[in-house]
Amino acid sequence: MTEDNTGKGRDQPAGNGHQNPSVPPASSGIARAVGNAPLLAETQASFQILINGRPVEAREGETILQAATNAGIKIPAMCADPRIKPTGDCGLCTIVVAGQGDPLKACMTAVAEGQKIGTETEELNAQRKQTLNRYLSDHNAYCQPPCTAACPAGIDIAGYIDLILQKDYVGSTALIKQMLPLPGVLGRVCPRPCEDPCRRVQIDGHPVAICALKRFAADQAAAAGLPTQPEPKPSSGKNVAVVGAGPAGLSAAYYLALEGHKVTLLEAAAKAGGMLRFGIPPYRLPNSVLDQEINDILSLGVELKTNSTMGRDFQIDTLKDQGYDAVFLSIGAMAAKPARIPGEDAEGVRSAIQFLADVNWNKQVSVGKRVIVIGGGFTAADAVRTARRVGASEVTMMYRRTRKEMSAAAHEIHECDVEGVKLELLTAPVSVKIENGRAVGLISQRMELGEPDESGRRRPVPIPGSEYFTPADSILLAIGQDVDVASLNQGNLGLDKRWGTIEVDEATMMTNLPGVFSGGDCVSGAATVVEGVGAGRQSAYAINAYLNGANEREIAAAIAKYRPAFFDIGAKAKSAAPMSEMPVLDGECRIEAFENTKHGGDVDNDKAFAEVEIGFSEEAALREASRCLMCRCQAAGVCTLQSLAIEYGAGTKTYLGKEAWK
Repeated sequence: MTEDNTGKGRDQPAGNGHQNPSVPPASSGIARAVGNAPLLAETQASFQILINGRPVEAREGETILQAATNAGIKIPAMCADPRIKPTGDCGLCTIVVAGQGDPLKACMTAVAEGQKIGTETEELNAQRKQTLNRYLSDHNAYCQPPCTAACPAGIDIAGYIDLILQKDYVGSTALIKQMLPLPGVLGRVCPRPCEDPCRRVQIDGHPVAICALKRFAADQAAAAGLPTQPEPKPSSGKNVAVVGAGPAGLSAAYYLALEGHKVTLLEAAAKAGGMLRFGIPPYRLPNSVLDQEINDILSLGVELKTNSTMGRDFQIDTLKDQGYDAVFLSIGAMAAKPARIPGEDAEGVRSAIQFLADVNWNKQVSVGKRVIVIGGGFTAADAVRTARRVGASEVTMMYRRTRKEMSAAAHEIHECDVEGVKLELLTAPVSVKIENGRAVGLISQRMELGEPDESGRRRPVPIPGSEYFTPADSILLAIGQDVDVASLNQGNLGLDKRWGTIEVDEATMMTNLPGVFSGGDCVSGAATVVEGVGAGRQSAYAINAYLNGANEREIAAAIAKYRPAFFDIGAKAKSAAPMSEMPVLDGECRIEAFENTKHGGDVDNDKAFAEVEIGFSEEAALREASRCLMCRCQAAGVCTLQSLAIEYGAGTKTYLGKEAWK
């Protein structure tokens, strides 16, 4: 923690501001008050007291806190921290003594023969929580940066950026891979939830380019050709089947393999990757990057079986019969939602996800010159940009809300603008116009925004009499994706499902079938790649606990997540550099790159679809990394204040200042 980043300038009342409350050496006069003083002379009188009904030997001259500590009984206390003024106290070690009325401070109350002491009551715990909240409310340190807390994969973002500053790109990538096995992939396609809460915004209005820095480190490490992942633990003798080799399945396989388990990936398609392979165009995610990072996972001993479909080639019960000790279902959400409008089955109307898959698999695709894509998410954005590349000159993205409500990231919509896509907003499809059995356009209706719906976004309301016609050669539907539950019904095993997804106990990732876990889109519904990766890792930890004999409560504890509270820390920056902009290909060059490469047959899609984002130079990356405030606490995990706050459920975002201590 550097002074530049701690928000100095607040008046810190006695007892607050502890970044690392820990017990100092026994020679500290303050430390002696919590039981770290030298043992009392053997000649001093001893007697018994009762603490929580347990007989404890105490010696004359000891405090109750010392006696309890010597007996291995925990009473919460932070009096040992040297930053608490000697005239103050932590206010946490309160206890009740029979016959004494109000709670007493264990560090200031001497033992007496026959005492009956209680250390844990509802009243005491409520007081402790209130006291801890006073500490936390005026606390100018932080256990975890808000970027890490917002990342579904929980990456140590400040840590890997710090390693970039040291030009240790291999080490930086290795740190990322502790929590996420696909840094080069996510450095390109992540929607960047970590950047929204970045505290750098408080300085100059722009976050650190966290995602771009992840890509830079991963690309540099790949170019170096040095290993960035640890060796697996010795073989556990356990076998796990992972059904589906998309983001969640690949992530689960990676972390299970590192734990020493033998993992088999069962993938229905001809190659691994799932939505990464056929749902994201190569101009955003080159196949070479995806292939390299999948191969890194397979290098851990993971076996990949492609063209292997559940319901046709195997079923859950047959996997158990083959000797798999656990099964992880990560089949994704790859079935396109219907538009539920007349004419959607006509020739010329198809799902955007199937269109993207056909293009990514080098199938001959013809969409004509005029294309309408219905939807405002990532798939819709990918579809309109891909349609431009395969020959469409008039491409429209039709969305029923405004630009602000689009679920695709703002930078993706910006790229649509750059590539000549027209946004038709506050518009919803009514029906497909058909001539001679083929779609020739779309009848739509204007909308206005009403009250918010269950998603929190304002509900689109039709404007009567506002229908209009738009001609089109092709209409692509990108209004959402479902889980293909048909394969889950094979064999009638009784796998519980809910609203078209697999039902799991969220605390354990377990389905209702013994030894069968599930995570990713098939549980949550269609989500982002990084959410899938996070779910895969969490499920791997749950499966590992299960294979090691843990019960449900222990599995839940193994994967439980602590969510810290955040507040304005008055951050200051070391670097005044503005946010580095990602260099990109010129708009026309993007389309020309495809047109200059014959499509169809055995074509290198990485050449046909030139990657739009070029990537940071080392100079730009180092400049951008220097913008990070490094707002993390080095004591996280070993901090007494942190552990007590978790234990007593304390935490607040409200700054109370000196008033809290009156």
